[in-house]
Amino acid sequence: MSGKKIINSDLKKIVAGVILYLMIFPLHAQDIPDTLNGRNIYNPHRLESRDTSFNRDQSEVRQKVSHDSVNTDVSFNRDSIVARERFLQDSIAERQKFIQDSLLAREKFIKDSIEKRQRILDSLTFLQERLPVLINASLKTMTEDVIVHHSDVKIVGDSTLSDYTYWILPFGLNKPFTPWVSAINLSDNPVKIGINKASNKITFIKSSAFNCSYNYGNNKNILIINEQSIIMNNRSGEFYKEPVDSVFFNNSGKIFKIKRYVRLYHVTGNYQRGAFILTHLSRVKQFDYNPAQQLSGFQVVNFCDRWSTKDPNKVCFIVNYTLDLQNNTYVLTRRNDPVNSYSDGTFMFEFDNNNILKSVSFKNTGNTENWKTIVELNDVGNVNNYYYQVNGKIDHSLLFKYNLDDPNAKYKVESITCTFESDGLSYYQKNNTTGKSRVRNKMTLEWSPWE
Repeated sequence: MSGKKIINSDLKKIVAGVILYLMIFPLHAQDIPDTLNGRNIYNPHRLESRDTSFNRDQSEVRQKVSHDSVNTDVSFNRDSIVARERFLQDSIAERQKFIQDSLLAREKFIKDSIEKRQRILDSLTFLQERLPVLINASLKTMTEDVIVHHSDVKIVGDSTLSDYTYWILPFGLNKPFTPWVSAINLSDNPVKIGINKASNKITFIKSSAFNCSYNYGNNKNILIINEQSIIMNNRSGEFYKEPVDSVFFNNSGKIFKIKRYVRLYHVTGNYQRGAFILTHLSRVKQFDYNPAQQLSGFQVVNFCDRWSTKDPNKVCFIVNYTLDLQNNTYVLTRRNDPVNSYSDGTFMFEFDNNNILKSVSFKNTGNTENWKTIVELNDVGNVNNYYYQVNGKIDHSLLFKYNLDDPNAKYKVESITCTFESDGLSYYQKNNTTGKSRVRNKMTLEWSPWE
């Protein structure tokens, strides 16, 4: 029993000693010499430090890698800079080309625009010069109006012409607005004009006033005007008439003679021109001018109509006019051949400083006609009233009512005849447009309703 105790005691001592040794041994292990001298243990850092060849190779590798990296960075940076410079150069070149192309396009546009405007201006200048001559000649061939003045055609803006406005001496006054002045619209409702580009001449003019074509001979002072054809009825049947006028100009560009011919044809069943019959000299006008190149007189020779070659070519009557301008009054004397004491006499046309007609008077050579028409205008410059004076006394007037601003008006203009009595008042009015009339009470001076 005691022996077991001894054994246990010894075991405990041995275990305690081992534990103590294990606890103390790590503290002294580093002081124990390394008997292997590191021969069998892999220590790479020691190998590197001993192997100079390895270290040199590794250093060269690192230097090469570093050098290659630097070269790569430099090459990359250099390529990037070159690419950037090339991009900037290309961008600048493209911008310069764009700007240059834009400037060239703008320059071409401006040049084309200027050339276009110049062509338009040249055309307008050409028309401004030629149209008044042709319009004046056309009006004088087709009408009996005595044209005494016309305004200049002007270029308005850079694309239109002003109206051709002309003044006449009216022998009778019974129309609204301003019948002594007329205008041919050359802009808003323009005329149609044909131009031969080869000869640079106007070949036709179509307007609301007339429709004529023009031919030019070798003589620059002669103009041939072909008017619109018409169909006329006669006791002998229907005839197709083509008026042709020869207009002669003097060296000052004034018309001094117009010879009017008529080409006569038969009419077919569908109202077309048929077989030719004859060429008839219908009328001759001759114009005189004073030293200032103002119209001083003219003569109209009228030939009798001919419907067949058997009809004689003879003069029916001649009218001679002399014209004198005294301040703002035109004095026109008319003499017929053969003499006509009723229509022969002197007209006086009084204008104001603005070419507005104030009155027209006439006294014949037989002293049977002595009348005067006084013109009264409304606020907008149209005729308000014509007062007809006979032998110094107003016996009636013609009043105009304008409904131009009323879209529901049945008539745009109405004319009303007012009859005056000896006391100078009107007691009776008749609306010539509607046919209605009214009377005035002589006591109260009130008008009755229109009926």
